[in-house]
Amino acid sequence: MARYFLHLRDGSDEVLDDEGIDYPDMDAVRAAVVKSARDVMAGQIRDLGVLDLRFRIDAENEVGDTAYSLRFADAISIVTP
Repeated sequence: MARYFLHLRDGSDEVLDDEGIDYPDMDAVRAAVVKSARDVMAGQIRDLGVLDLRFRIDAENEVGDTAYSLRFADAISIVTP
């Protein structure tokens, strides 16, 4: 298991994960990043009525290297009429 920190960033601001979570492999890291991004987006829509796709989540390992990065726009599919 390795510890990863999921940081929320939008290019100018960031919310850093100071605690991190241990994940068994990169598949688990990717799944956690996708779930976290979707949870944040759901909260934006529910609480503000806004979906801000400028954000991304960067999963960094214990030495600060980015192991996986996901833009919010890549975490969803938009279906229009």
